[in-house]
Amino acid sequence: MRKLPHKPVLFFDFDNTLTQGDLLDELIERYSPNEEWRDWEHAWAEGELPARECLRLQIENMRVSRAELFDFLARVRIDPAFVDIVQWAHARRVAVNIVSDSFQPLISHVLKANGVDVDIPIFANQVSFAGDDRLVPHFPHYDPACVRSANAKAHHLTPYRLNKIIFAGDGHSDLDAALAADVVFAKASLARELDALGTPFFPFETLEPVLAYLETVETIVVAPVVSLIRA
Repeated sequence: MRKLPHKPVLFFDFDNTLTQGDLLDELIERYSPNEEWRDWEHAWAEGELPARECLRLQIENMRVSRAELFDFLARVRIDPAFVDIVQWAHARRVAVNIVSDSFQPLISHVLKANGVDVDIPIFANQVSFAGDDRLVPHFPHYDPACVRSANAKAHHLTPYRLNKIIFAGDGHSDLDAALAADVVFAKASLARELDALGTPFFPFETLEPVLAYLETVETIVVAPVVSLIRA
């Protein structure tokens, strides 16, 4: 088959990109026994606390059992357009990736609860459980040079530099990845930062504009469409 140059590859942030609102912040607020998490969040936003340290403090401060946490996550809904995007990408053998400062087990649980059964690479932090109600965060993708994120998101884009990298995100921790991408969809603080830098982007609130853009893109190989969604 004829191969066209610059095959697209897709990268999505998770919180407030696939979800409506910041799910991780909601979990931290819901399951924190005190208000200290707000002080750490403010210190991070002001550049006074590295993202990894902020998240470590916030996650270790939470009190919730694995069963209660995953029961809550099972009720979280994602943007329905993401399902269509995954279908579109799978039919054309286009890679879909998630890059997030949230935690891989939480993201995986939400995706499965929304019927997304395809194996999507998730580049995120890790978390384990200790005792009845304590969470222990781990940061396998941390880079001390990337203090705005506990997960050096731009690093995950590097292997695809010969592709047309399409990225969608919303936050302060997404800036490095957005600047490494070829096409950017942005909202909230990421949109404001890119605008201040004079970096072009497509605004979005839902993922419908991303899907509309993809439907205009020619890709390399078209494979049979396989349903990825449970009935």
